[in-house]
Amino acid sequence: MASEVKLPRLSQGMESGVVVQWLKDEGQTVERGEPLYELDTDKVTQEVEAPFSGVLLRIAVVEGEAVVGTTIAYIGEEDEQLPDIAVESAQAAPTAEPEPESAAEPADVFEPVASVSTIETEESSLAGERTKASPLARRLARERGLELKGLAGTGPEGRIVAEDIERAASSGATAPAASASVAATPGSAPGAVERVPLTSTRRTIARRLSEAWQAPAFQIAVSVDMSELLAMHDRMRERVRSGEPRISIADFLTEACAQALARHPGVNALWLGDAVEIHHSADIGIATATERGLIVPVIRACERKSLAELATARAELVSRTLAGTIALEDLEGGTFTISNLGTFGVEQFTAVLNPPQVAILAVGAIVERALVKAGKVEVAPLMTLTLTCDHRAVDGSVAAEFLATVKGSLEEPGLML
Repeated sequence: MASEVKLPRLSQGMESGVVVQWLKDEGQTVERGEPLYELDTDKVTQEVEAPFSGVLLRIAVVEGEAVVGTTIAYIGEEDEQLPDIAVESAQAAPTAEPEPESAAEPADVFEPVASVSTIETEESSLAGERTKASPLARRLARERGLELKGLAGTGPEGRIVAEDIERAASSGATAPAASASVAATPGSAPGAVERVPLTSTRRTIARRLSEAWQAPAFQIAVSVDMSELLAMHDRMRERVRSGEPRISIADFLTEACAQALARHPGVNALWLGDAVEIHHSADIGIATATERGLIVPVIRACERKSLAELATARAELVSRTLAGTIALEDLEGGTFTISNLGTFGVEQFTAVLNPPQVAILAVGAIVERALVKAGKVEVAPLMTLTLTCDHRAVDGSVAAEFLATVKGSLEEPGLML
């Protein structure tokens, strides 16, 4: 008897998923564990493996449809009879992403072994050939209206990667007809308007920020004298050896926050509605801007890592986040978040909470300002830190003590070593 393939819930907070592309056609043989389709969730794009072996008898969900827990395909024996169901042709997939349906907990959810999009994937062309491209590259190509066929890939074995799409877009590569979802394109007649449908990631960001805005949040800020830390950073940079991680200011910030969270665990907590869940492991999220939106990969157990280990973990996570190959488990379970806009020249800002976390630290640029020391005015490199807290879980005094600890560590960086 044919087995149903259901769209899995890959994470606790996953509301919907979109079948971006089927990697097998109807009538083809599939093996259990073989990549079957590409799934776009609110966090990452990844390949999902077939839960059974057999023949792909029917594809029941068209590419681009957003569902959770729904039967999306049937796998069974060749020539096996299936129940009559209304199925649209995969070639008739809509160009605009539909609104996600409300996600009820499915009665039967398979637990696939999902491999992230570092694995080479293929896209069928009309000529029957296969164009090797990463899921992120295919997504960017669709967004920019580029055809993959004919593009030169610089990835392994000629695979097209995101950088190839960016290069083609910047060189003015020809694009197919514009999607019906776009009312006008940039550069058209004056007053033209472009309508950009929300991606699943952007919908999730909007929903979570709306939830955060409902929390009774407060902010406190301090200025940090970065003179000693910058001097130490320069000395460490001069001594770095080939192959060793380059420690950045961001790594000092993460270390300072990790030590402060260990001393003030009330800030390292989650708001659960009927309880506050205090954590004793500093799993710090690093807010990272990507083309899909804001993604927050998490560095685990920061309080137990050295500066060099933090630098290695941060560089690896941010690299995979920007490349679109980050895994779901790297995005979940954070207990505190750091958002740094200092690299963009922003001197001070207020970050919005990342629910259910109860605190987030906003980091501004290091700017030379006047500073009074021992009755004398000096010029010093100052950095503004702004802590946003959920007042339901964190009192002002606790937040102030936490921020004072972070400030002390940064102004006397030798204490962190």
